[in-house]
Amino acid sequence: MKTDLFKTMVLGAVVTAFSLSSCQKDDSSGEKIEDTDRWITLSGAMDDPSNPTVADGNAGTMVYSLSVADAKNPGVTVNVFDQGLHVKSQRTARLQASADGKFLYNIQYVGEDGGIFNKFSVHGGKDFRQDPVEVDTEPYVSASPRWLKATEGVGVAVKAEANLVYEGISPNFVFKERIADVDVITLDLNNPKITKITDFRLPLSAEEIAAGYHVSRIDVPVVNKAGSKVFIGVQVSKTNTSSFEIGEDGIPVFAADNKSPKSWARTLVLDYPSLANPKLLTSTQTRGNTNGYRSTMQYIGSDGNVYQATSGEGHGNGGSKILRLSAATNDYDNNYVFSLDQALGQSDTYIETWKYASDGVGFVVYSKYTGKGTERAGGYIARIDLNAKTATKYTIPNEATLDFGQIQAIATHGDDVFVAVTPVGQDGNLYIFNRKTGEMTVGAKLANKPGNRYIGVY
Repeated sequence: MKTDLFKTMVLGAVVTAFSLSSCQKDDSSGEKIEDTDRWITLSGAMDDPSNPTVADGNAGTMVYSLSVADAKNPGVTVNVFDQGLHVKSQRTARLQASADGKFLYNIQYVGEDGGIFNKFSVHGGKDFRQDPVEVDTEPYVSASPRWLKATEGVGVAVKAEANLVYEGISPNFVFKERIADVDVITLDLNNPKITKITDFRLPLSAEEIAAGYHVSRIDVPVVNKAGSKVFIGVQVSKTNTSSFEIGEDGIPVFAADNKSPKSWARTLVLDYPSLANPKLLTSTQTRGNTNGYRSTMQYIGSDGNVYQATSGEGHGNGGSKILRLSAATNDYDNNYVFSLDQALGQSDTYIETWKYASDGVGFVVYSKYTGKGTERAGGYIARIDLNAKTATKYTIPNEATLDFGQIQAIATHGDDVFVAVTPVGQDGNLYIFNRKTGEMTVGAKLANKPGNRYIGVY
């Protein structure tokens, strides 16, 4: 297990920003922008013009920041795609931000510079000033790492790869196993550099391995309140061990098995900051994944416990559940589960992302199963109480046709929670929710372009 080696690369120079002698500056339109203690940054994903039939967000990411007052003002219009800065990344950037909104962090996703970490200070409008130090994470966690700001000032990037092992000669191949090879690194976000590296194998039980189950992806790391553990969400997949095709290279290709029962929800836990003693935790409350897709799915609660949303491969496979990892045991509290389905009196919800606000209150962005396999549609928002296990749905425009499938971030500032709501290719608004009262207000107008979508608020 590697735990000490680290490699940091300085690539390129400072992106210079306009020097100012007062508290005001001009954006690209000449408008004066007042400096502020808290910027609200919007991100938007651009559609790949080479694939116009699908709003895939694969042409990169734009960012633009505005004051809290402007973010809450429905008379203000923002078009991140015309006014913003194009953040480096061949595909949709994986962005994170400091709690005070003053810094934005990015690890470029795929392409020649995939895996490069960049840090920006935020100064309003399209004024994002890049730190001169770029950190190359690709040698450790690939050009498409999964990562999060796991605690303030610390990033954790991860990779899991499960390679096929088989025996025999063609055509009598026999499946043996898939066991994930895992890499984990920590990043100092204040003074950009890699601070710790580890790698290890992550097997399931012998029975699960023989049946074709394996850890296929890990994501959404978070450091616990005590600063002693890092919890990493896990996706468990299954291979059809009895059916295969022979590829052109003569190697067998065993297909995925999506019809068998899902594994119980799992979480990888490591000691922090050493990244030692990897262990898989198991929840018996739901079958599903805990790695999410592109956004944070687990948070430290005000009570010190970790609250973790799950996702599944279809209806009934964990898409509406929030689990709890105990601060006392650093393991699942298998006596606790929050069900969005039950709280709303429904049977078809799927949590796309959520945000823990404070004191057991959170805000969930969810879709609904259509009844056609794993297909989901619509975009809805609800305020949840994890202690009382209740939920209240809001009514927002175009909710039946909204698509939050690529959403990355929801912002908080004081008692306010900010969510960007726009149909793909259509205008929308920022919506602001008061965590205490539950009141919803409409904020700045978000101007859009065909195929594009707003995917985050920071």
